[in-house]
Amino acid sequence: MIDGLFKTELDRLWDHVGRSVARTGVGPNAVTVAAFALSAGNSLLLLLHRNLFAFGLALVFTELLDSVDGAVARATGRASRFGSYLDAITDRYKEVFSLLAVAYVTRYWLVGSLAVTGSLLVSYGHARAAMEGAGGAPTGRWPDIFERFERVATLCAGLILSPLLPPRAFFGRDFLYLALWLLAVLSHVTALQRAFRSGHALRRLEADARREG
Repeated sequence: MIDGLFKTELDRLWDHVGRSVARTGVGPNAVTVAAFALSAGNSLLLLLHRNLFAFGLALVFTELLDSVDGAVARATGRASRFGSYLDAITDRYKEVFSLLAVAYVTRYWLVGSLAVTGSLLVSYGHARAAMEGAGGAPTGRWPDIFERFERVATLCAGLILSPLLPPRAFFGRDFLYLALWLLAVLSHVTALQRAFRSGHALRRLEADARREG
């Protein structure tokens, strides 16, 4: 939602960073791969050190780096379909790695699994609608409420703030548990929101095709 509402302002901010990185000769796909490698390594290290606070801080850094590849592509004029595809695929893997690593360390398997499936369904719903010809379905008055930015921000907030708050202040659980449930529920709500919007757009396309036929 935040990315959709403030995309122009956010792109303008990241473009300054992108131009600086572009001057080093590093390409956008290299930035994408580097962000993926750092994120995957961060998830693997969590299994060893089990420090959720440190993992959260590192996750903030890797996700900020993830925003640079698009800015470098715009600065160098090297935006490509493959680059967009690579970015989308690595983003999905990064979310899965992060959430599964957190679920493994905390043993919050149920909510962790719901968060993973919700995140993937949000992306799949958009991709499938595009395949059927409804990729440009209008968002209407209500933009998608829990896209990738919100999901990552919620996870990072849970990881960083949880050690600083009372351990059982939220229904006998820590703040991370609450953040994961928020992420899981709102991800599925967003997936259903996209499904409803795409279904409406596809029915309209079919009706238009019948009239033209």
